[in-house]
Amino acid sequence: SGILDGGCLEPPCAGSSAGKMGSKEVHLKEERLEHFQTILRALDTGSEKALLRGIIKYFTDLRDVMNGQILRSQTPQGQLYPSYRYTLDDMLASITFMAETGVGGSKFYIGEAKKGDGVKYGIVNVITFLSQAYKEAIQFDACDENNWQLVNDRFPLSNSCGQLGMSYQDMHCREDEAFMECPVKPEMEQYALTSALWFQAPGPFKCGPRSKFPTSGFWDYDLGRENNEDAYANSRGRVDVEGCCWWGRGVIQTRGVCNFGKLNYHLGARAAREGRPALYPDIDFCEFPQGVCSSDQTYGGQMQWTVGLFEWMDRIQTYSKNGWNYMDELKKFVDGGYTDFSFVDAVSGVVNIGCHDPPCQGFGDRPVEPHNKRDRNDTFQRFLNQLQVNRNFRASPPPTPLPTLEPTLPGTDVQLTSSPTEPKEPTESPTYTPAPTAIQGRPPESSVNAVEEVITNSKGLLTELVLRSKHPSGELWPSYLYTWRGFIQAMRKMTTGIGPGEKNFFYVGDGESPNSLNYGLVNIAAFLADGVVKAIHDDTCDEHSYEMVNGRYPISNSCGQGGLSYQDDVCTDGDEGMECAVDTKMVVQGVTHARWLGAPPPMYCGDRSTGYWDHVAGLERQEPPFANEAGRSDIRGCCWWGRGVAQVRGVCSYGKLNYYLGAKAAADGRPSIYPDINFCTDPDLICSGKHSDELRWVTGMFHWSTNVQKQRSRDYSYMDLLQNFVDEGNFTATVFIDGVNEFLGESHNDTVKLRSETFFDALRAFGLIEDYTSDATALNYCGRDITDAGIKCALKCVSDFDCPGNELCQPGVVACDSVEGEDGSSFDVDVVVEIDLSDNVTLTGDMLPNAGVVADESDNVVASDYEMTSFATFVMPTSYYCGENWGHASSSCLVACPGGNDAECPPNQKCFADVAACSQTNSPEDLDGLELDMTTNYCGKSYDDASMMCFARTQCPGGIDAECPDGEKCFAAIQC
Repeated sequence: SGILDGGCLEPPCAGSSAGKMGSKEVHLKEERLEHFQTILRALDTGSEKALLRGIIKYFTDLRDVMNGQILRSQTPQGQLYPSYRYTLDDMLASITFMAETGVGGSKFYIGEAKKGDGVKYGIVNVITFLSQAYKEAIQFDACDENNWQLVNDRFPLSNSCGQLGMSYQDMHCREDEAFMECPVKPEMEQYALTSALWFQAPGPFKCGPRSKFPTSGFWDYDLGRENNEDAYANSRGRVDVEGCCWWGRGVIQTRGVCNFGKLNYHLGARAAREGRPALYPDIDFCEFPQGVCSSDQTYGGQMQWTVGLFEWMDRIQTYSKNGWNYMDELKKFVDGGYTDFSFVDAVSGVVNIGCHDPPCQGFGDRPVEPHNKRDRNDTFQRFLNQLQVNRNFRASPPPTPLPTLEPTLPGTDVQLTSSPTEPKEPTESPTYTPAPTAIQGRPPESSVNAVEEVITNSKGLLTELVLRSKHPSGELWPSYLYTWRGFIQAMRKMTTGIGPGEKNFFYVGDGESPNSLNYGLVNIAAFLADGVVKAIHDDTCDEHSYEMVNGRYPISNSCGQGGLSYQDDVCTDGDEGMECAVDTKMVVQGVTHARWLGAPPPMYCGDRSTGYWDHVAGLERQEPPFANEAGRSDIRGCCWWGRGVAQVRGVCSYGKLNYYLGAKAAADGRPSIYPDINFCTDPDLICSGKHSDELRWVTGMFHWSTNVQKQRSRDYSYMDLLQNFVDEGNFTATVFIDGVNEFLGESHNDTVKLRSETFFDALRAFGLIEDYTSDATALNYCGRDITDAGIKCALKCVSDFDCPGNELCQPGVVACDSVEGEDGSSFDVDVVVEIDLSDNVTLTGDMLPNAGVVADESDNVVASDYEMTSFATFVMPTSYYCGENWGHASSSCLVACPGGNDAECPPNQKCFADVAACSQTNSPEDLDGLELDMTTNYCGKSYDDASMMCFARTQCPGGIDAECPDGEKCFAAIQC
């Protein structure tokens, strides 16, 4: 600019002799510089360096989001904190190296250089990597793989050999890469650095020769130590840890002899020995695989990122099998408008189990699903939203949606409210008459022995039918907190020995009546059914924070929910004065909480004011203070929330526990089961003490014995109702469990249904309802999913091992419903519901599965006293709504999914719970007599086909494909 404008390099200067041009400053000097820089940037647009700068700048500009919402780890109590192991600077440094230099000719993908906005592909590649890394390691601030897989309620120490059906030492390379894999050396010893942090969680993995560790046992989480008295096998039958040194390590849990061998060949000591560039020349990852996690002092935190990025480049970015190519699918996802989240499920399969179409057989020897598949998908959606990808890179118009998901089949799932429904307070105090001493007192030894024999023989069925919890993915898993072992230990404490006070024993029969044993079993079944509703189904010990105020979850919900104040609970009926004293300085931290994405953390109490939980950002907001429904904006003395299988709560209940079972009894010189536990100063020991496995049950049984068994008023006697039910001999009758539901004040249809169904499942387990096997497995069929099984109805099954190929055993396939005739033949029994559009139909009550409602144009049909499973959800208020993510569901409120199933949603949407902003306000009583529009289920070739052409389509009110013409399926929640 100086030369052109002034004739010299550094004006003002003498410049040209003609006219002294350089005697002035350059005209428009700043503008010329800015334009020059703009042109340079434009010319650099198509370079790899420009893409890398774009990646670094994008995540650096969002540093607050990355540090505040993405790179956050979680304590066992649910509190979030900035990860100390995985930091943004380390991540960006590792990405820079892997994108610029790469390894073995491969580089981390950062976008399309020839496209103007090509960096968006690289950004989504980073986010996909991050979402997997979060679920593998960042969430737990871990480097080493956790011992997480239960085998028959125990954690085998040989899980270091492999989890999820895998054997890490047998994860070999392809034939053309076999020269890189690590040899398995039986004498190798390695010890993990990190492990899960929840109370008495399994310790870090280890491996070593049989000469040092002849057999391996299991982790005793009651005592918090290894138990090697007997050999205990993992899911593949391993009872030793010889050669089992290849567990997952690093940010995406790199595992197996092939991956560690490649790491050593390209980055480690082998590369250095053979004259190739080596980032870690002093670490032989085949001799010291633990170097990934135990070399922080030497190489900082970058190694854990670099190892994960190397595997991502080597295994994920290059994945291409059976027509599914990662790079092609990544670009398709971005170009399609960031909507087809099946892409994430496929990636989860590739990362976690080695195949893209789960359930599939990747690294293992049988088809499995990725660990936490739904959580991985939800995490990806959350990251994509928080990092504002769609806002910064507008997608082109979306293509035609993919084929829709299958509709929800009636009767296959039970949905709960976000927290167990609590008993309603009676409007008047009932007249109380103490129960007979024989019922309240110590049970005869003969009754205890008889009941324990049945319970012991029923262990398998109780675990399979009753002690199951619902994972956020919708699958039912064996409960982690509520085990058969804990249950039987608690039963012994509450029926024998020291006992809970001479008049508070759990009732197991009178030992004299002919039906004594069945009295006890029915009481146990009712108790278990109530426990499933209140705690087991959600696998929780501490009460969930479920009550919203103006769309937010107050931290002060620990003080009370449902209009209650737990610290103001006053004892009555002869128990006056037993309450625990309220200490406003007490500090207690819960350990369990709801598991849906963004759920509030565990409750806690302390001497402070509080705000609310921001379930969108996943953070506590303490300013300004925010009040709960009762007006509390502090948590002083609010330590008395529900705990255990019966969600015992309030200062009276905890005071009675202390008076009869705890330190108060011992101090008064009375027998005490737990003399060292003061339930008034340490209520948290129910959920997080060394006796928690049984205490979760014991406290519930004590509550049941003092609040349910003893209930005897002018209008209601629990024991009379129970004994009459047993004496009648019809164990399939609903009169008893209906009475229990009514006494407990239940009105929510799903809660009543779950308690009732669990009650009868427990009776089946105990053998009081015959022919359990045929009942339980009659509707189990093989198929890729429940719809596929319902179409085929070909092969019955009891477990997944009965099914061929990639099919699994699908329970409750009602489309295959049949009954057996007297000659042993089977014939179908259809639910006939033919209702014209002009019909005025009101459906209430319970319609039996084989009942029919047939109507023509002139009919007014009122079907009562029937179980109408397919339609019950349409008359109840719901907080389940469809959306691309939770925020979208909450803001749009377009399509409800009252069954809580993704199949009720349009393509590319999922069903999200607790969308309170959309929920109806009608109470169940208000809904009585409402007229139902039965035209929400329609047949079609796709969701759009059924929706847009619903006026010409066949209705499928039962919600099953069998009601549709050939080639069409049934789609739910069509707004016609």
